[in-house]
Amino acid sequence: MLRFSDGHKLDDNFYVRQDGTRAYYFSTEYMDSLVKSCGFEVIQNEYIRRQTVNRKEGTSVERIFIQGKYAKIAST
Repeated sequence: MLRFSDGHKLDDNFYVRQDGTRAYYFSTEYMDSLVKSCGFEVIQNEYIRRQTVNRKEGTSVERIFIQGKYAKIAST
């Protein structure tokens, strides 16, 4: 679930925050195609899940990141 309210979606996976900054959410499949098109080999590309806890407000939010390892393909 994304934290953006109605009217903040600019495009698929592309949102604007309240302060005007923009956020794009990549899928692992999109990252694969992006780095391969730039001449890299995908070694690892996976979602990492973390819990962020705000003790003062008593909230807990799941954060999801993409962690990737890529290698530049040597030119011959």
